[in-house]
Amino acid sequence: MLDRVRVLDRLKKVMDVEAARELADIIGAVLDEARRSVTKADFDELKGIVRELAQAQKRTEERVEELAQAQQELAQAQKRTEERVEELAQAQKRTEERVEELAQAQQELAQAQRRTEEALQALMRQVGGLSETIGGDIEDIAYIVLHDVLKREFGWKVGVLQRTWQTWDKQPEEVNIFGQAFDPARPDVTIWIVGEAKHNLSLKEVIRFTKQLERARQRLGGEIFPVCFCYRARPEVQEMVKANRINLVFSYGRLERAES
Repeated sequence: MLDRVRVLDRLKKVMDVEAARELADIIGAVLDEARRSVTKADFDELKGIVRELAQAQKRTEERVEELAQAQQELAQAQKRTEERVEELAQAQKRTEERVEELAQAQQELAQAQRRTEEALQALMRQVGGLSETIGGDIEDIAYIVLHDVLKREFGWKVGVLQRTWQTWDKQPEEVNIFGQAFDPARPDVTIWIVGEAKHNLSLKEVIRFTKQLERARQRLGGEIFPVCFCYRARPEVQEMVKANRINLVFSYGRLERAES
């Protein structure tokens, strides 16, 4: 590259020194200015770079806008999530309160059930005592009525009738009505009165009594007069009594004889 000294030496060969120095200064200044100047190609390249930077800046701003929008949506989603969490917390609280109420109700129900069971047991004891009383009353009435009915219908003389325990099949069993009767027309015959006394005679009680009669017939010598005594009995119960050849006596003194 040319410099001022070399340019001056060459110019002094063709002109005087002062003119050569002046021209060399001018050429040097031009060269310095050229060195400091940007070429057109450089300028075009610089414009391209600036354009790319502007486009990149635009894309960056668009991306920043997208990020800002996404941030806003995320914030809204976060808010909705927090609201939902709060709703769930409230629902959980209500559930816990409801569970507590149910536990309290369960406890109260258990206490009420325990009181009911205690009351039921007490009632059962009372009913049991009442049943014993009623059972005793019906048997006492049966003893009196049977004396009159058997004397009236058959002319028998009836001995003491009572509740008793008999062992007819290895195990002791209770017989509601038990005793002997004497028939003047048949003085050599032993008559055993075996009976069941119930306020309301049922099918179940008739079935049980028929089995008791079978055991009595196997153990007792002589004639057995089977009888059921009651205040009332449904028609089907009366039919079963007749079918098993058992006499039926009602509390008011009516006798329905067993078929022989």
